[in-house]
Amino acid sequence: MRILQIAPRLCWPLDTGAKLRNYHLAHVLAQRASVSLLAFADREQPISELEKFYDQVITVPHVRGYTLPKIVHGAVGSTPLPVLNYTSPAMKDTLTRLLNDQEFDVIQLESVHLINYLRRIRVTRKSALVVCDWHNIESELMRQYAEREQNPFRRAYARRTARLMSNVEHRALNEFDVHIVVSEQDAKRLSSLNPKATVYVIENGVDTAYYDQTDDVRSNQSPRNRILFVGSMDYHANVDGAINFARDIWPQVHAREPGLVFTIVGKDPDPRIRELASIDGVEVTGTVPDVRPFYREAVASIVPLRVGGGSRLKILEAMAAGVPVISTSLGAEGLKVQNAEDILIAENTPEFVKAIASVTENETARQRLISAACALVAERYDWSRLGNELFAIYERLIENGR
Repeated sequence: MRILQIAPRLCWPLDTGAKLRNYHLAHVLAQRASVSLLAFADREQPISELEKFYDQVITVPHVRGYTLPKIVHGAVGSTPLPVLNYTSPAMKDTLTRLLNDQEFDVIQLESVHLINYLRRIRVTRKSALVVCDWHNIESELMRQYAEREQNPFRRAYARRTARLMSNVEHRALNEFDVHIVVSEQDAKRLSSLNPKATVYVIENGVDTAYYDQTDDVRSNQSPRNRILFVGSMDYHANVDGAINFARDIWPQVHAREPGLVFTIVGKDPDPRIRELASIDGVEVTGTVPDVRPFYREAVASIVPLRVGGGSRLKILEAMAAGVPVISTSLGAEGLKVQNAEDILIAENTPEFVKAIASVTENETARQRLISAACALVAERYDWSRLGNELFAIYERLIENGR
């Protein structure tokens, strides 16, 4: 089987959920198929790690997003800004040359943001199975952002973008052959918009062996005193969640247990995130080469999201690392978790304070939570299992003529 993956970003380094999904699914597929990658990349971005399993890695210089002309176009035109940011003549030309030179059975676009390349694919490779991997329902994320944005101009822009993205999503559901989503909730949302669309669920996963800390726990003498929040800290949903937790919830947690440290780990922290380091007991790390040492010192991992969609790889990573997870129900949406069994759900300040106290003050309850969570990710969420499911879907569709 010959598969072409087209992505908004090169999936290395593995510092975002989208990159993790793209990398690991492609890595598993490459064990049974020929997989090529075409992606936007910054100048001199390394590809040696990707060439270990991709048959070929082709990059196109990433065009600058959020320029004034694009913002104006997004404000008055019919194409939403998130799509404009990934529409490039250089990418169209590179894609055309690649498709003219090579045959592919499956062409998988990573996110609806790349929909402007669909027409070029159809013209050049009519026989290929064309797939959209929906990492999120983008219009829903933008709508949630608009509801919480205080600036009236940004709120109006976000509402307009949400409407335009909804139009793009309706078009995608009509024009792609197959749709892959990360959760049953997202599958139901797409099917409600277009019951005729072919939608499959391939959940987000985790490399359980990479995060397994069994041996480290035995030898580690460091105290577990971190409350950890891991994620891209330039992403609006993470920024909102971190600020709300640090300013409204953390002071009560810290007053009760002054030995704890709230550690925010993630790339490109928004200036508002960096400001949180001035709060007593709050630490902002920015990009780290390896998050596992922080997990080794964590007594709990929190996911205090109030907006979002898809499903959280950070939850699965913490579970695989043997760290109890405390999340809002929205933060845990899309995952087959059970409150008080393998995760703790908290929606407000008193519930977060109580949940954190339960894992810091009751070792038996903490270990029971860890054991159940580790069993869940090993059984259901390892990338090898999910990648083989995706291969089986493609194999079946190709054999049956879609």
